[in-house]
Amino acid sequence: MQKTLNLVNAPAGKRLAAWVIDQIIPALAVGIATGATFPAVLDSAGVAQQEALATFTMALLIASVVSLAYTVWLWGWQASAGKTPGNLVLGLRVTSEEGTPAGWGPIFLRWVIISVSGVVPVIGSILMLLSNIWDTNHQRQGWHDKVARTLVVDVNTGRNPLTSGGLYGPSTFAPGALQPGDPGHPETGVSVPPASRWPAFNPAVAAGPITSVPGAGHAAVPGAPQPGAPQQPAQPPSDPFPGPTTPPTAWPAPAVQPAPNAPTAAGAAAPAPAGVPASATSGAGQSSAGYNENQVVLVGGAAETANPGDPDQEMGSTQLRSQVSAGPAAVRLRFDDGQSHELAGSALVGRNPAAAAGETVDLLIPFADMGRSVSKTHLHLTVDSTGVWVTDRNSTNGSGVTPLGGERQRLDPGQPVMAAVGATVHFGDRSFTVSAA
Repeated sequence: MQKTLNLVNAPAGKRLAAWVIDQIIPALAVGIATGATFPAVLDSAGVAQQEALATFTMALLIASVVSLAYTVWLWGWQASAGKTPGNLVLGLRVTSEEGTPAGWGPIFLRWVIISVSGVVPVIGSILMLLSNIWDTNHQRQGWHDKVARTLVVDVNTGRNPLTSGGLYGPSTFAPGALQPGDPGHPETGVSVPPASRWPAFNPAVAAGPITSVPGAGHAAVPGAPQPGAPQQPAQPPSDPFPGPTTPPTAWPAPAVQPAPNAPTAAGAAAPAPAGVPASATSGAGQSSAGYNENQVVLVGGAAETANPGDPDQEMGSTQLRSQVSAGPAAVRLRFDDGQSHELAGSALVGRNPAAAAGETVDLLIPFADMGRSVSKTHLHLTVDSTGVWVTDRNSTNGSGVTPLGGERQRLDPGQPVMAAVGATVHFGDRSFTVSAA
């Protein structure tokens, strides 16, 4: 049974073993014909030897016809279904580069190249069949596959593109599948112009440190001032029971809640939590999350700097000291092809990722996807105390995050989304999981 919904390259050893199994029937036919008739040629002489030789020739002719019939049948089966006896036993399939049946021409071309390599007895054919070992694109194609534009996939470990819609088949059946109109969906296709798939890429948003997290899911605080607008004192609630008139007391305006654990620019202080005056969060005791470790927060919502000598602190109010939980200093990214990377800073993921002008990242993670669903620079990652902030870099086939036990969320280009420990990040047709380092 398959272990992943992604395509998996067939290992070189399985490819060679499948080819050897495919040669068993022709070898048996020739072997039986030779073993049954050739000894008589050696043991006879004169006219008897001539008759034995004729019998031997006829047996070889019959064996050749059987082998030819087998070869034509094998050719058609592999061209239409990607199967051979060896492929069936070992769970391999031969497909086109689009994940569809390879067709008669490409299969014939593969065989011709393997046969020509047999000019060097034994070694030539073996080297050709194992040549995917030297393919830098994750050992994707052998030399004969590159010429014939074919793929060999392991359907025991990964999915079978011939029965699941080709290279982009997961969009039709995988959990959290794409919706109609999304790139890669069967009704949308994969040739939709990029301009109709995603908003235009904004280098100013994707390059450099992430300083905000749009759409983090926090509801606006009633009466909260907008960024850049002057703060006005909020009016106290009116007293439903009129009494003696007292001087009004100005209530502090609630501050805008920051997105949880959002990365901030180097050297910039994060916004203060709601209800905490800005002055209370400045100073040497401030943590990287924007809280002052010397701050004492009253249960009623007020906050002041701890000062044992202050008589106002002698009230009987319950007091709680704010604490910032220590998150993981690094995370481990486990990719569906077996790669594993420890990340403690920022990284770019893609076929051949490269930083934008003026952008600095700690790690480049090249990921060669045989389905061609991964863009050159697909994702930007930034480690946070609770996981990884994931930003889609205007990729062609999109990205998504599936929280542990949750539903898949599609990423908008340039908008970071938190992938907590245990979450799965999808990029194109591939994925990785986030775990503690």
